[in-house]
Amino acid sequence: MEAISFKQRIRARELLIGTFVKTGHHQIVEILGASGLDFLVVDAEHAPFDRTSLDALALAARASGIPALVRLPDTTAAGALSVLDLGYTGVLSPHAKTREGAAQIVRNCRYREGLRGFSNSPRAGAYGAIGMREHIEKSDSTAVVVCQIEDREAIENLDELVQVEGVDCYLIGRADLAVSLGCSDIGEPSVTAAVRRVIDTCADAQKPVGLFVADARDIPQHSEMGVSMFIVGSDQSMLRAQASSIVRNAKKS
Repeated sequence: MEAISFKQRIRARELLIGTFVKTGHHQIVEILGASGLDFLVVDAEHAPFDRTSLDALALAARASGIPALVRLPDTTAAGALSVLDLGYTGVLSPHAKTREGAAQIVRNCRYREGLRGFSNSPRAGAYGAIGMREHIEKSDSTAVVVCQIEDREAIENLDELVQVEGVDCYLIGRADLAVSLGCSDIGEPSVTAAVRRVIDTCADAQKPVGLFVADARDIPQHSEMGVSMFIVGSDQSMLRAQASSIVRNAKKS
């Protein structure tokens, strides 16, 4: 699937289901790529990835035909450039708190009116086979930018934050949001109210909204609320759940 198609699917608010990848082996991406998932997010923020392992996973995602984003370990221009040069579909930027912060992420991912350093020599530029003009135009029009809403400050600045041109989706991270709000459970009323506010504000701004859920059974209720992009668990949580299920079922008396 071409990156532009994935960007269009996000903006059309198509129901999209993906998962985090936290294991740095290309076979994981190949297996998930053949599963029917709509996308993957390689979690370079919370899992041990270096540029070599990110390179291998980008190649596996392309070979499997599945769009893949990277949750950035930092939000610098160099961090965005690195993953986009490797050929990833786009970025998931953690802790978007202000309008200027989100706009900075967009600039980091763009050549024109942006800060992305030019090179068509990596995979994204077909190792030099794509000319400068074509590479700039294609990259700037297809790179996906998802900003994660997970801080009290983001909720306070929400009306301006969701107006940033170039952000394709705002994804709610309820765990960090709960911590930021002084809660210890994502089900607490203040967290639920904040989630509802993000969904409603994004709807008013005609911006897609996403959500991380640990259990796919949470998708229908949030889809009805207006969420269209879901990250469900991770490769590790799927492995743990299936292994635990096998043991429980095998040892039933």
